Amino acid sequence: MNKFFFYGTLRSIPILEAVIGHKSDYLEFIPAFAPRSELRFVINETFPVIVFNDIYVGVHGTLVKGLNGEDINRILFFEDVEFTPQQIDLEINGEIEQASYFSQQGVRPSDEPWSFDEWQQKDERLSVITAELWMELYDKYSAEEADRYWNDVKQAALKKFQSER
Repeated sequence: MNKFFFYGTLRSIPILEAVIGHKSDYLEFIPAFAPRSELRFVINETFPVIVFNDIYVGVHGTLVKGLNGEDINRILFFEDVEFTPQQIDLEINGEIEQASYFSQQGVRPSDEPWSFDEWQQKDERLSVITAELWMELYDKYSAEEADRYWNDVKQAALKKFQSER
């Protein structure tokens, strides 16, 4: 079974559903903890990257079980060329369980901590719009090809977001 640990924006059900392109009611969501880690803003973005160091307490996130192959392909596209799947040991109900997570590849973490709750209050709606527009590129381009449109997608999402207000 495919198991993914989501620590950032994919913890949001509206974001996840925008990315996979349908409801997520068949998935299993389990609270999980990644020890010795911390979330930081990616430089010039509103989403995080997870960084590791023995001095960090750890990060709470969600273990998601039951993603199918197409869901995973869409998530890989969403994560773009900047993140790559790796394995991580998680603490779940006092037990250690291994899962995949997306580690930084082409992004630089800032020094500023990232909070899911703060992001949810401030940026979730704009991020959902951005995810919806980004995923429109899924069947048209590879992640590498689509990457050149990232700034255009962000600008279009901001326009749409502002028109909703």
